[in-house]
Amino acid sequence: MKTRNLLLFLTILIIAAFALSACGGGATEAPAEPTEAPMEEPTEAPMEEPTEAPMEEPTEAPMEEPTEEPTEEPTEEPMAEPCAPATDGPLAGVDPRGQTIVWWHNHSGSREENMLPLLDQFNATNECGITLEPQNQGGYNDIRDKVNASIAAGELPAALVVGYQNDQAFYQLNDALVDLTPYIDDATWGLTAEDKADFFPTYLEQSVHAAYDNQQLGFPPNRSMEGIFYNSTWLQELGFDGNPPETPDEFREMACAAAEANGDGTGGFILRDDASAVAAWTFAFGGDVLDADKTGYVYNGQATIDSMTFLKNLYDDGCAYFFTEGYPNPEFAARRAVFTMGSSSGIPFYAGDVATVAEENGTTPDDWGFAAVPHTTPEPVQNVYGGDIMVTQTTPEQQLAAWIFIKWFTSPEIQAQWDMISGYFPTRASTEEFLADYNVENPQWGAALALLPYGYYEPQLISYQGVRDAAQQAFNEIMQGADIQTTLDDLTVTANELQAELSEE
Repeated sequence: MKTRNLLLFLTILIIAAFALSACGGGATEAPAEPTEAPMEEPTEAPMEEPTEAPMEEPTEAPMEEPTEEPTEEPTEEPMAEPCAPATDGPLAGVDPRGQTIVWWHNHSGSREENMLPLLDQFNATNECGITLEPQNQGGYNDIRDKVNASIAAGELPAALVVGYQNDQAFYQLNDALVDLTPYIDDATWGLTAEDKADFFPTYLEQSVHAAYDNQQLGFPPNRSMEGIFYNSTWLQELGFDGNPPETPDEFREMACAAAEANGDGTGGFILRDDASAVAAWTFAFGGDVLDADKTGYVYNGQATIDSMTFLKNLYDDGCAYFFTEGYPNPEFAARRAVFTMGSSSGIPFYAGDVATVAEENGTTPDDWGFAAVPHTTPEPVQNVYGGDIMVTQTTPEQQLAAWIFIKWFTSPEIQAQWDMISGYFPTRASTEEFLADYNVENPQWGAALALLPYGYYEPQLISYQGVRDAAQQAFNEIMQGADIQTTLDDLTVTANELQAELSEE
């Protein structure tokens, strides 16, 4: 009896051991069988055949089934391959992985120094293993010359270059650029509908060229705008409320008061004579320097005539003057001008000069700001401009890799980092979410940012680089006494002749 009870006890231990090993094997469904057979049969079979039945069944089912399913499940849904080529659409089969792309840019000094670590982020994090090599090639004019030289030599320029919209029109005479529309719209690599709507429409439109079947020949990473710098502290001392003028008449009153206060030919407004200023004043007076379909120039429109007449009278009355020995920000900081005109990208330089003058004089820095060009229109019309990134005709793989970088560089968070580095403005609305603190810390920049919705842009025609020089010459001739109507008529003829000549080439 004792022997039989001992056998029964050993049998139960053996069965329990197999049952526990079966439960610990990690199977998800198969262990259900071994947990049933060992629990039912020990109440009957062990009484008669304790050495057989318990030893057979637990050794089969638990050992076979748990080893099957775990080896099958991982092979059913393999992980997606990162950065795999698209399987359909115009970019199907194009593999950007491992590409090295060169970017010819114009950023130098502290801007370039701070930009390089940002670009290192792209090289370190992009899933395609793309390597970007940024190369400073000088200013816009230098890059233009180098791209043209490459085209003339039959060589492929860098995969990415920066330049203005009129540069794009010129380069495309030789099919040097890639139409970015298929990349923007691609289901795999492109922008979502939400992303597209996030970009300010004006900035995307700037690089769409009607002369080339509405090809998108560039993409906007940043923008600047033409505006007025004003000294709020000084305006208050002159009896004004310190706010910037909104109309030309208010602008004239303040400029003349500052000029009278200095009494030495300075103090008012420093004239800016380049083509961007001519366009900005024309926009502010309600006109345009292009005709309605934007294929020809109209520099003799009423708005240009009125704005040039306004500036000429300001100059003749001693309320405006020329300063040609450098940038105007030191003059502004030293109170030799209550107003200057220039690009918003100059805001950090103005801040530095105002602080330096105050330190040298042992005084509190003047309050100053950036504002819209005084306008006759109900709302401001701001001349917004900036270079685009262009993708050159290289190989399908290089071109796609270049677009992937552009898409990353213009994503909201990265664009915000770039704006804080460069002083430029974003080209998409959601970027502002990442700039809230920066706006508070840099009120002049924040005030300019608020003017972005009022943006308009200069000509993108192939001839505009040459026309810019002609417009600057005409402005100076007017200030020196040339008849305004005649000079602007001649400028219009010259500009359109140049456009016709280059369009025929």
